[in-house]
Amino acid sequence: MPESGAVAKVWRPGTEAETALRETRIARWLLRNGIQAPRSAGTSAYPLVHSGRYHLQVTFVEDLGDRTPRPADLADVLQRLHRLAIPAGLGLPKFNPFSSLSQRIRDLPPGTLSSDQEQHLRVLLATTRSTWRATPPGPMCVIHGDATPTNCISTPHGPALIDFERTAVGPGVWDQAAAGWRRDIFGTPGEECDEFFTAYGHDVTSVDDGRSYRAMTPLFALGAWLFLAEYTRIDPDLQDEADRRLATILASPLPPFPWRWRPASRAKAEAAMAT
Repeated sequence: MPESGAVAKVWRPGTEAETALRETRIARWLLRNGIQAPRSAGTSAYPLVHSGRYHLQVTFVEDLGDRTPRPADLADVLQRLHRLAIPAGLGLPKFNPFSSLSQRIRDLPPGTLSSDQEQHLRVLLATTRSTWRATPPGPMCVIHGDATPTNCISTPHGPALIDFERTAVGPGVWDQAAAGWRRDIFGTPGEECDEFFTAYGHDVTSVDDGRSYRAMTPLFALGAWLFLAEYTRIDPDLQDEADRRLATILASPLPPFPWRWRPASRAKAEAAMAT
């Protein structure tokens, strides 16, 4: 809403009020600790509730712009986040991607997967869980959970973090690994990944021969495929990319990098050009 200098965030139908409230609390906690985040806009600290055809939560925050940060800036703000003491009172969940991924697979529309494909994904998830438990995750801290450049904005006061739906108490290497996935899975320039790891001071893709990185990668891959599989009901143009991602995940073992997946925005643009 450019005239008001605010952004309205409409949460998915059925989102609990506590989820939206937690995002507000996280942003305030970050600001108190010197990390830029969007401040609440308007007179109410609580989400607006709309109970028409859909029961919706809507939150209003200041518009921080859309300037993409440098990889070093993203690394810096994540490192500062990871150094903060885990707070009490924010209601942060413990990082557990397994249950949510399993539920999302169950919730897919009938016909999305064959019975063999679904069984393969469940075996992959179970195998990954065993590997994860056997791999030291490193120290626990507050993690963003979706540490992409699109969830960080360059502002005059430094890089700001936004969108805290996946913020949790978990291993900091999960946020660090996102830079490697952008390079290895989506093909962003290696220089950007190198800049991130140099600024952070830790390269999760090479430490311990990359064992932690490999243990996390199937979880990220499943989540990235599920995002498109769920969204193709709204945007069928993304079906080809969803199929490409599924074919990669169904390979046994997972193929070596690079995977050359297309980001959703690029896949949609290419589909539009082809029609």
